[in-house]
Amino acid sequence: MKKIASLADNAILAKSRAMTNDILKSEDYSALIGCRNLSEAVSYLKNRTAYSNALSTASGMGLYRSRIEADIRKFNIEKITKLASFESAIGQKMHEIIYLNFDVELILNCANHLDTNSVSDFSLFTPKAYFKTRRIDPIALERASSFDEFYDALSGTRFQKPLDIFKNGNAVFTITSLENALYQYLCGETKRIIKENFDGNDEEKLLEIFKMKYDFKMIESIYRMKKYFPDEALDFSNIFYTGLSAFTPKQTLSLINSKNAGEFFKILQKSAYGKFFEEQYRDRIETFTRTALFKTNQKNLRFSVIPEVVMFSFIGLLENETRNLIHIIECVNYGLAPEETAKFLIYNTN
Repeated sequence: MKKIASLADNAILAKSRAMTNDILKSEDYSALIGCRNLSEAVSYLKNRTAYSNALSTASGMGLYRSRIEADIRKFNIEKITKLASFESAIGQKMHEIIYLNFDVELILNCANHLDTNSVSDFSLFTPKAYFKTRRIDPIALERASSFDEFYDALSGTRFQKPLDIFKNGNAVFTITSLENALYQYLCGETKRIIKENFDGNDEEKLLEIFKMKYDFKMIESIYRMKKYFPDEALDFSNIFYTGLSAFTPKQTLSLINSKNAGEFFKILQKSAYGKFFEEQYRDRIETFTRTALFKTNQKNLRFSVIPEVVMFSFIGLLENETRNLIHIIECVNYGLAPEETAKFLIYNTN
């Protein structure tokens, strides 16, 4: 339960559940994957779903896949930002975790462009309301073309300290090591915020949500390394790892040291996530993780009475919907058959 009871709980619960009314239904997905081109897909989204405002300027011959995807991303990020702003306005604290996630996404997006001639596009589809709450300067980050410029852009922010290990030479700067440093900081803050504001079952259930989310990123990371780089020795430096986990340290090491996919999945079956494993997922790791998250978020939305659990479960479903729509737009654009497109999607088919 919350350490300090609040009348705002009902408001968060009502707001989160009300926003789920706009989540796409199975009939929407059936119609979208059957579209013959981008124009048909955009027309359906504009006329039959809540995405009418997101795609209000998309029409005719001026349709571009990248623009449609950016509009969808921006629209859904705005929804999440509005929910965070609402939670903040009524005096709650969990919105800070949402904003920290955006911070990390922005920093990583910019880091991926350091050695290229292009710049990050994160700020193009991120609402202005997000930047009003942050001390990060997106323009300085996006313009950075070296680690020193990148580090300077984050000097004076809460993210300077996680980057100090690269500045002082205690760690080699790579995208994986940066990702781990940032997410370890993010998960530390997540645990702190939850423990300061919740206890008992509420604390446990909130931590479960984040453990699952980051455990599954770790599982995907290890599996991809084993599949595509089977001869490379694995340790905590070249996989995604945050330390916030439902796996015991022994189980995590067993996953890292597993000899093949069969052994890897046997360990998963014996873990806290074994109930989600089905044989059909053996060679489709992301289908396994995304399906487990989807089912968990759906269950939480229906049955949980913890407002913040419902809020983050809605966010999880919205993030899944964003990925689904991007897959659909890409598949329709390249003319894939509906049955092939459906393989990339996670949604309730009932």
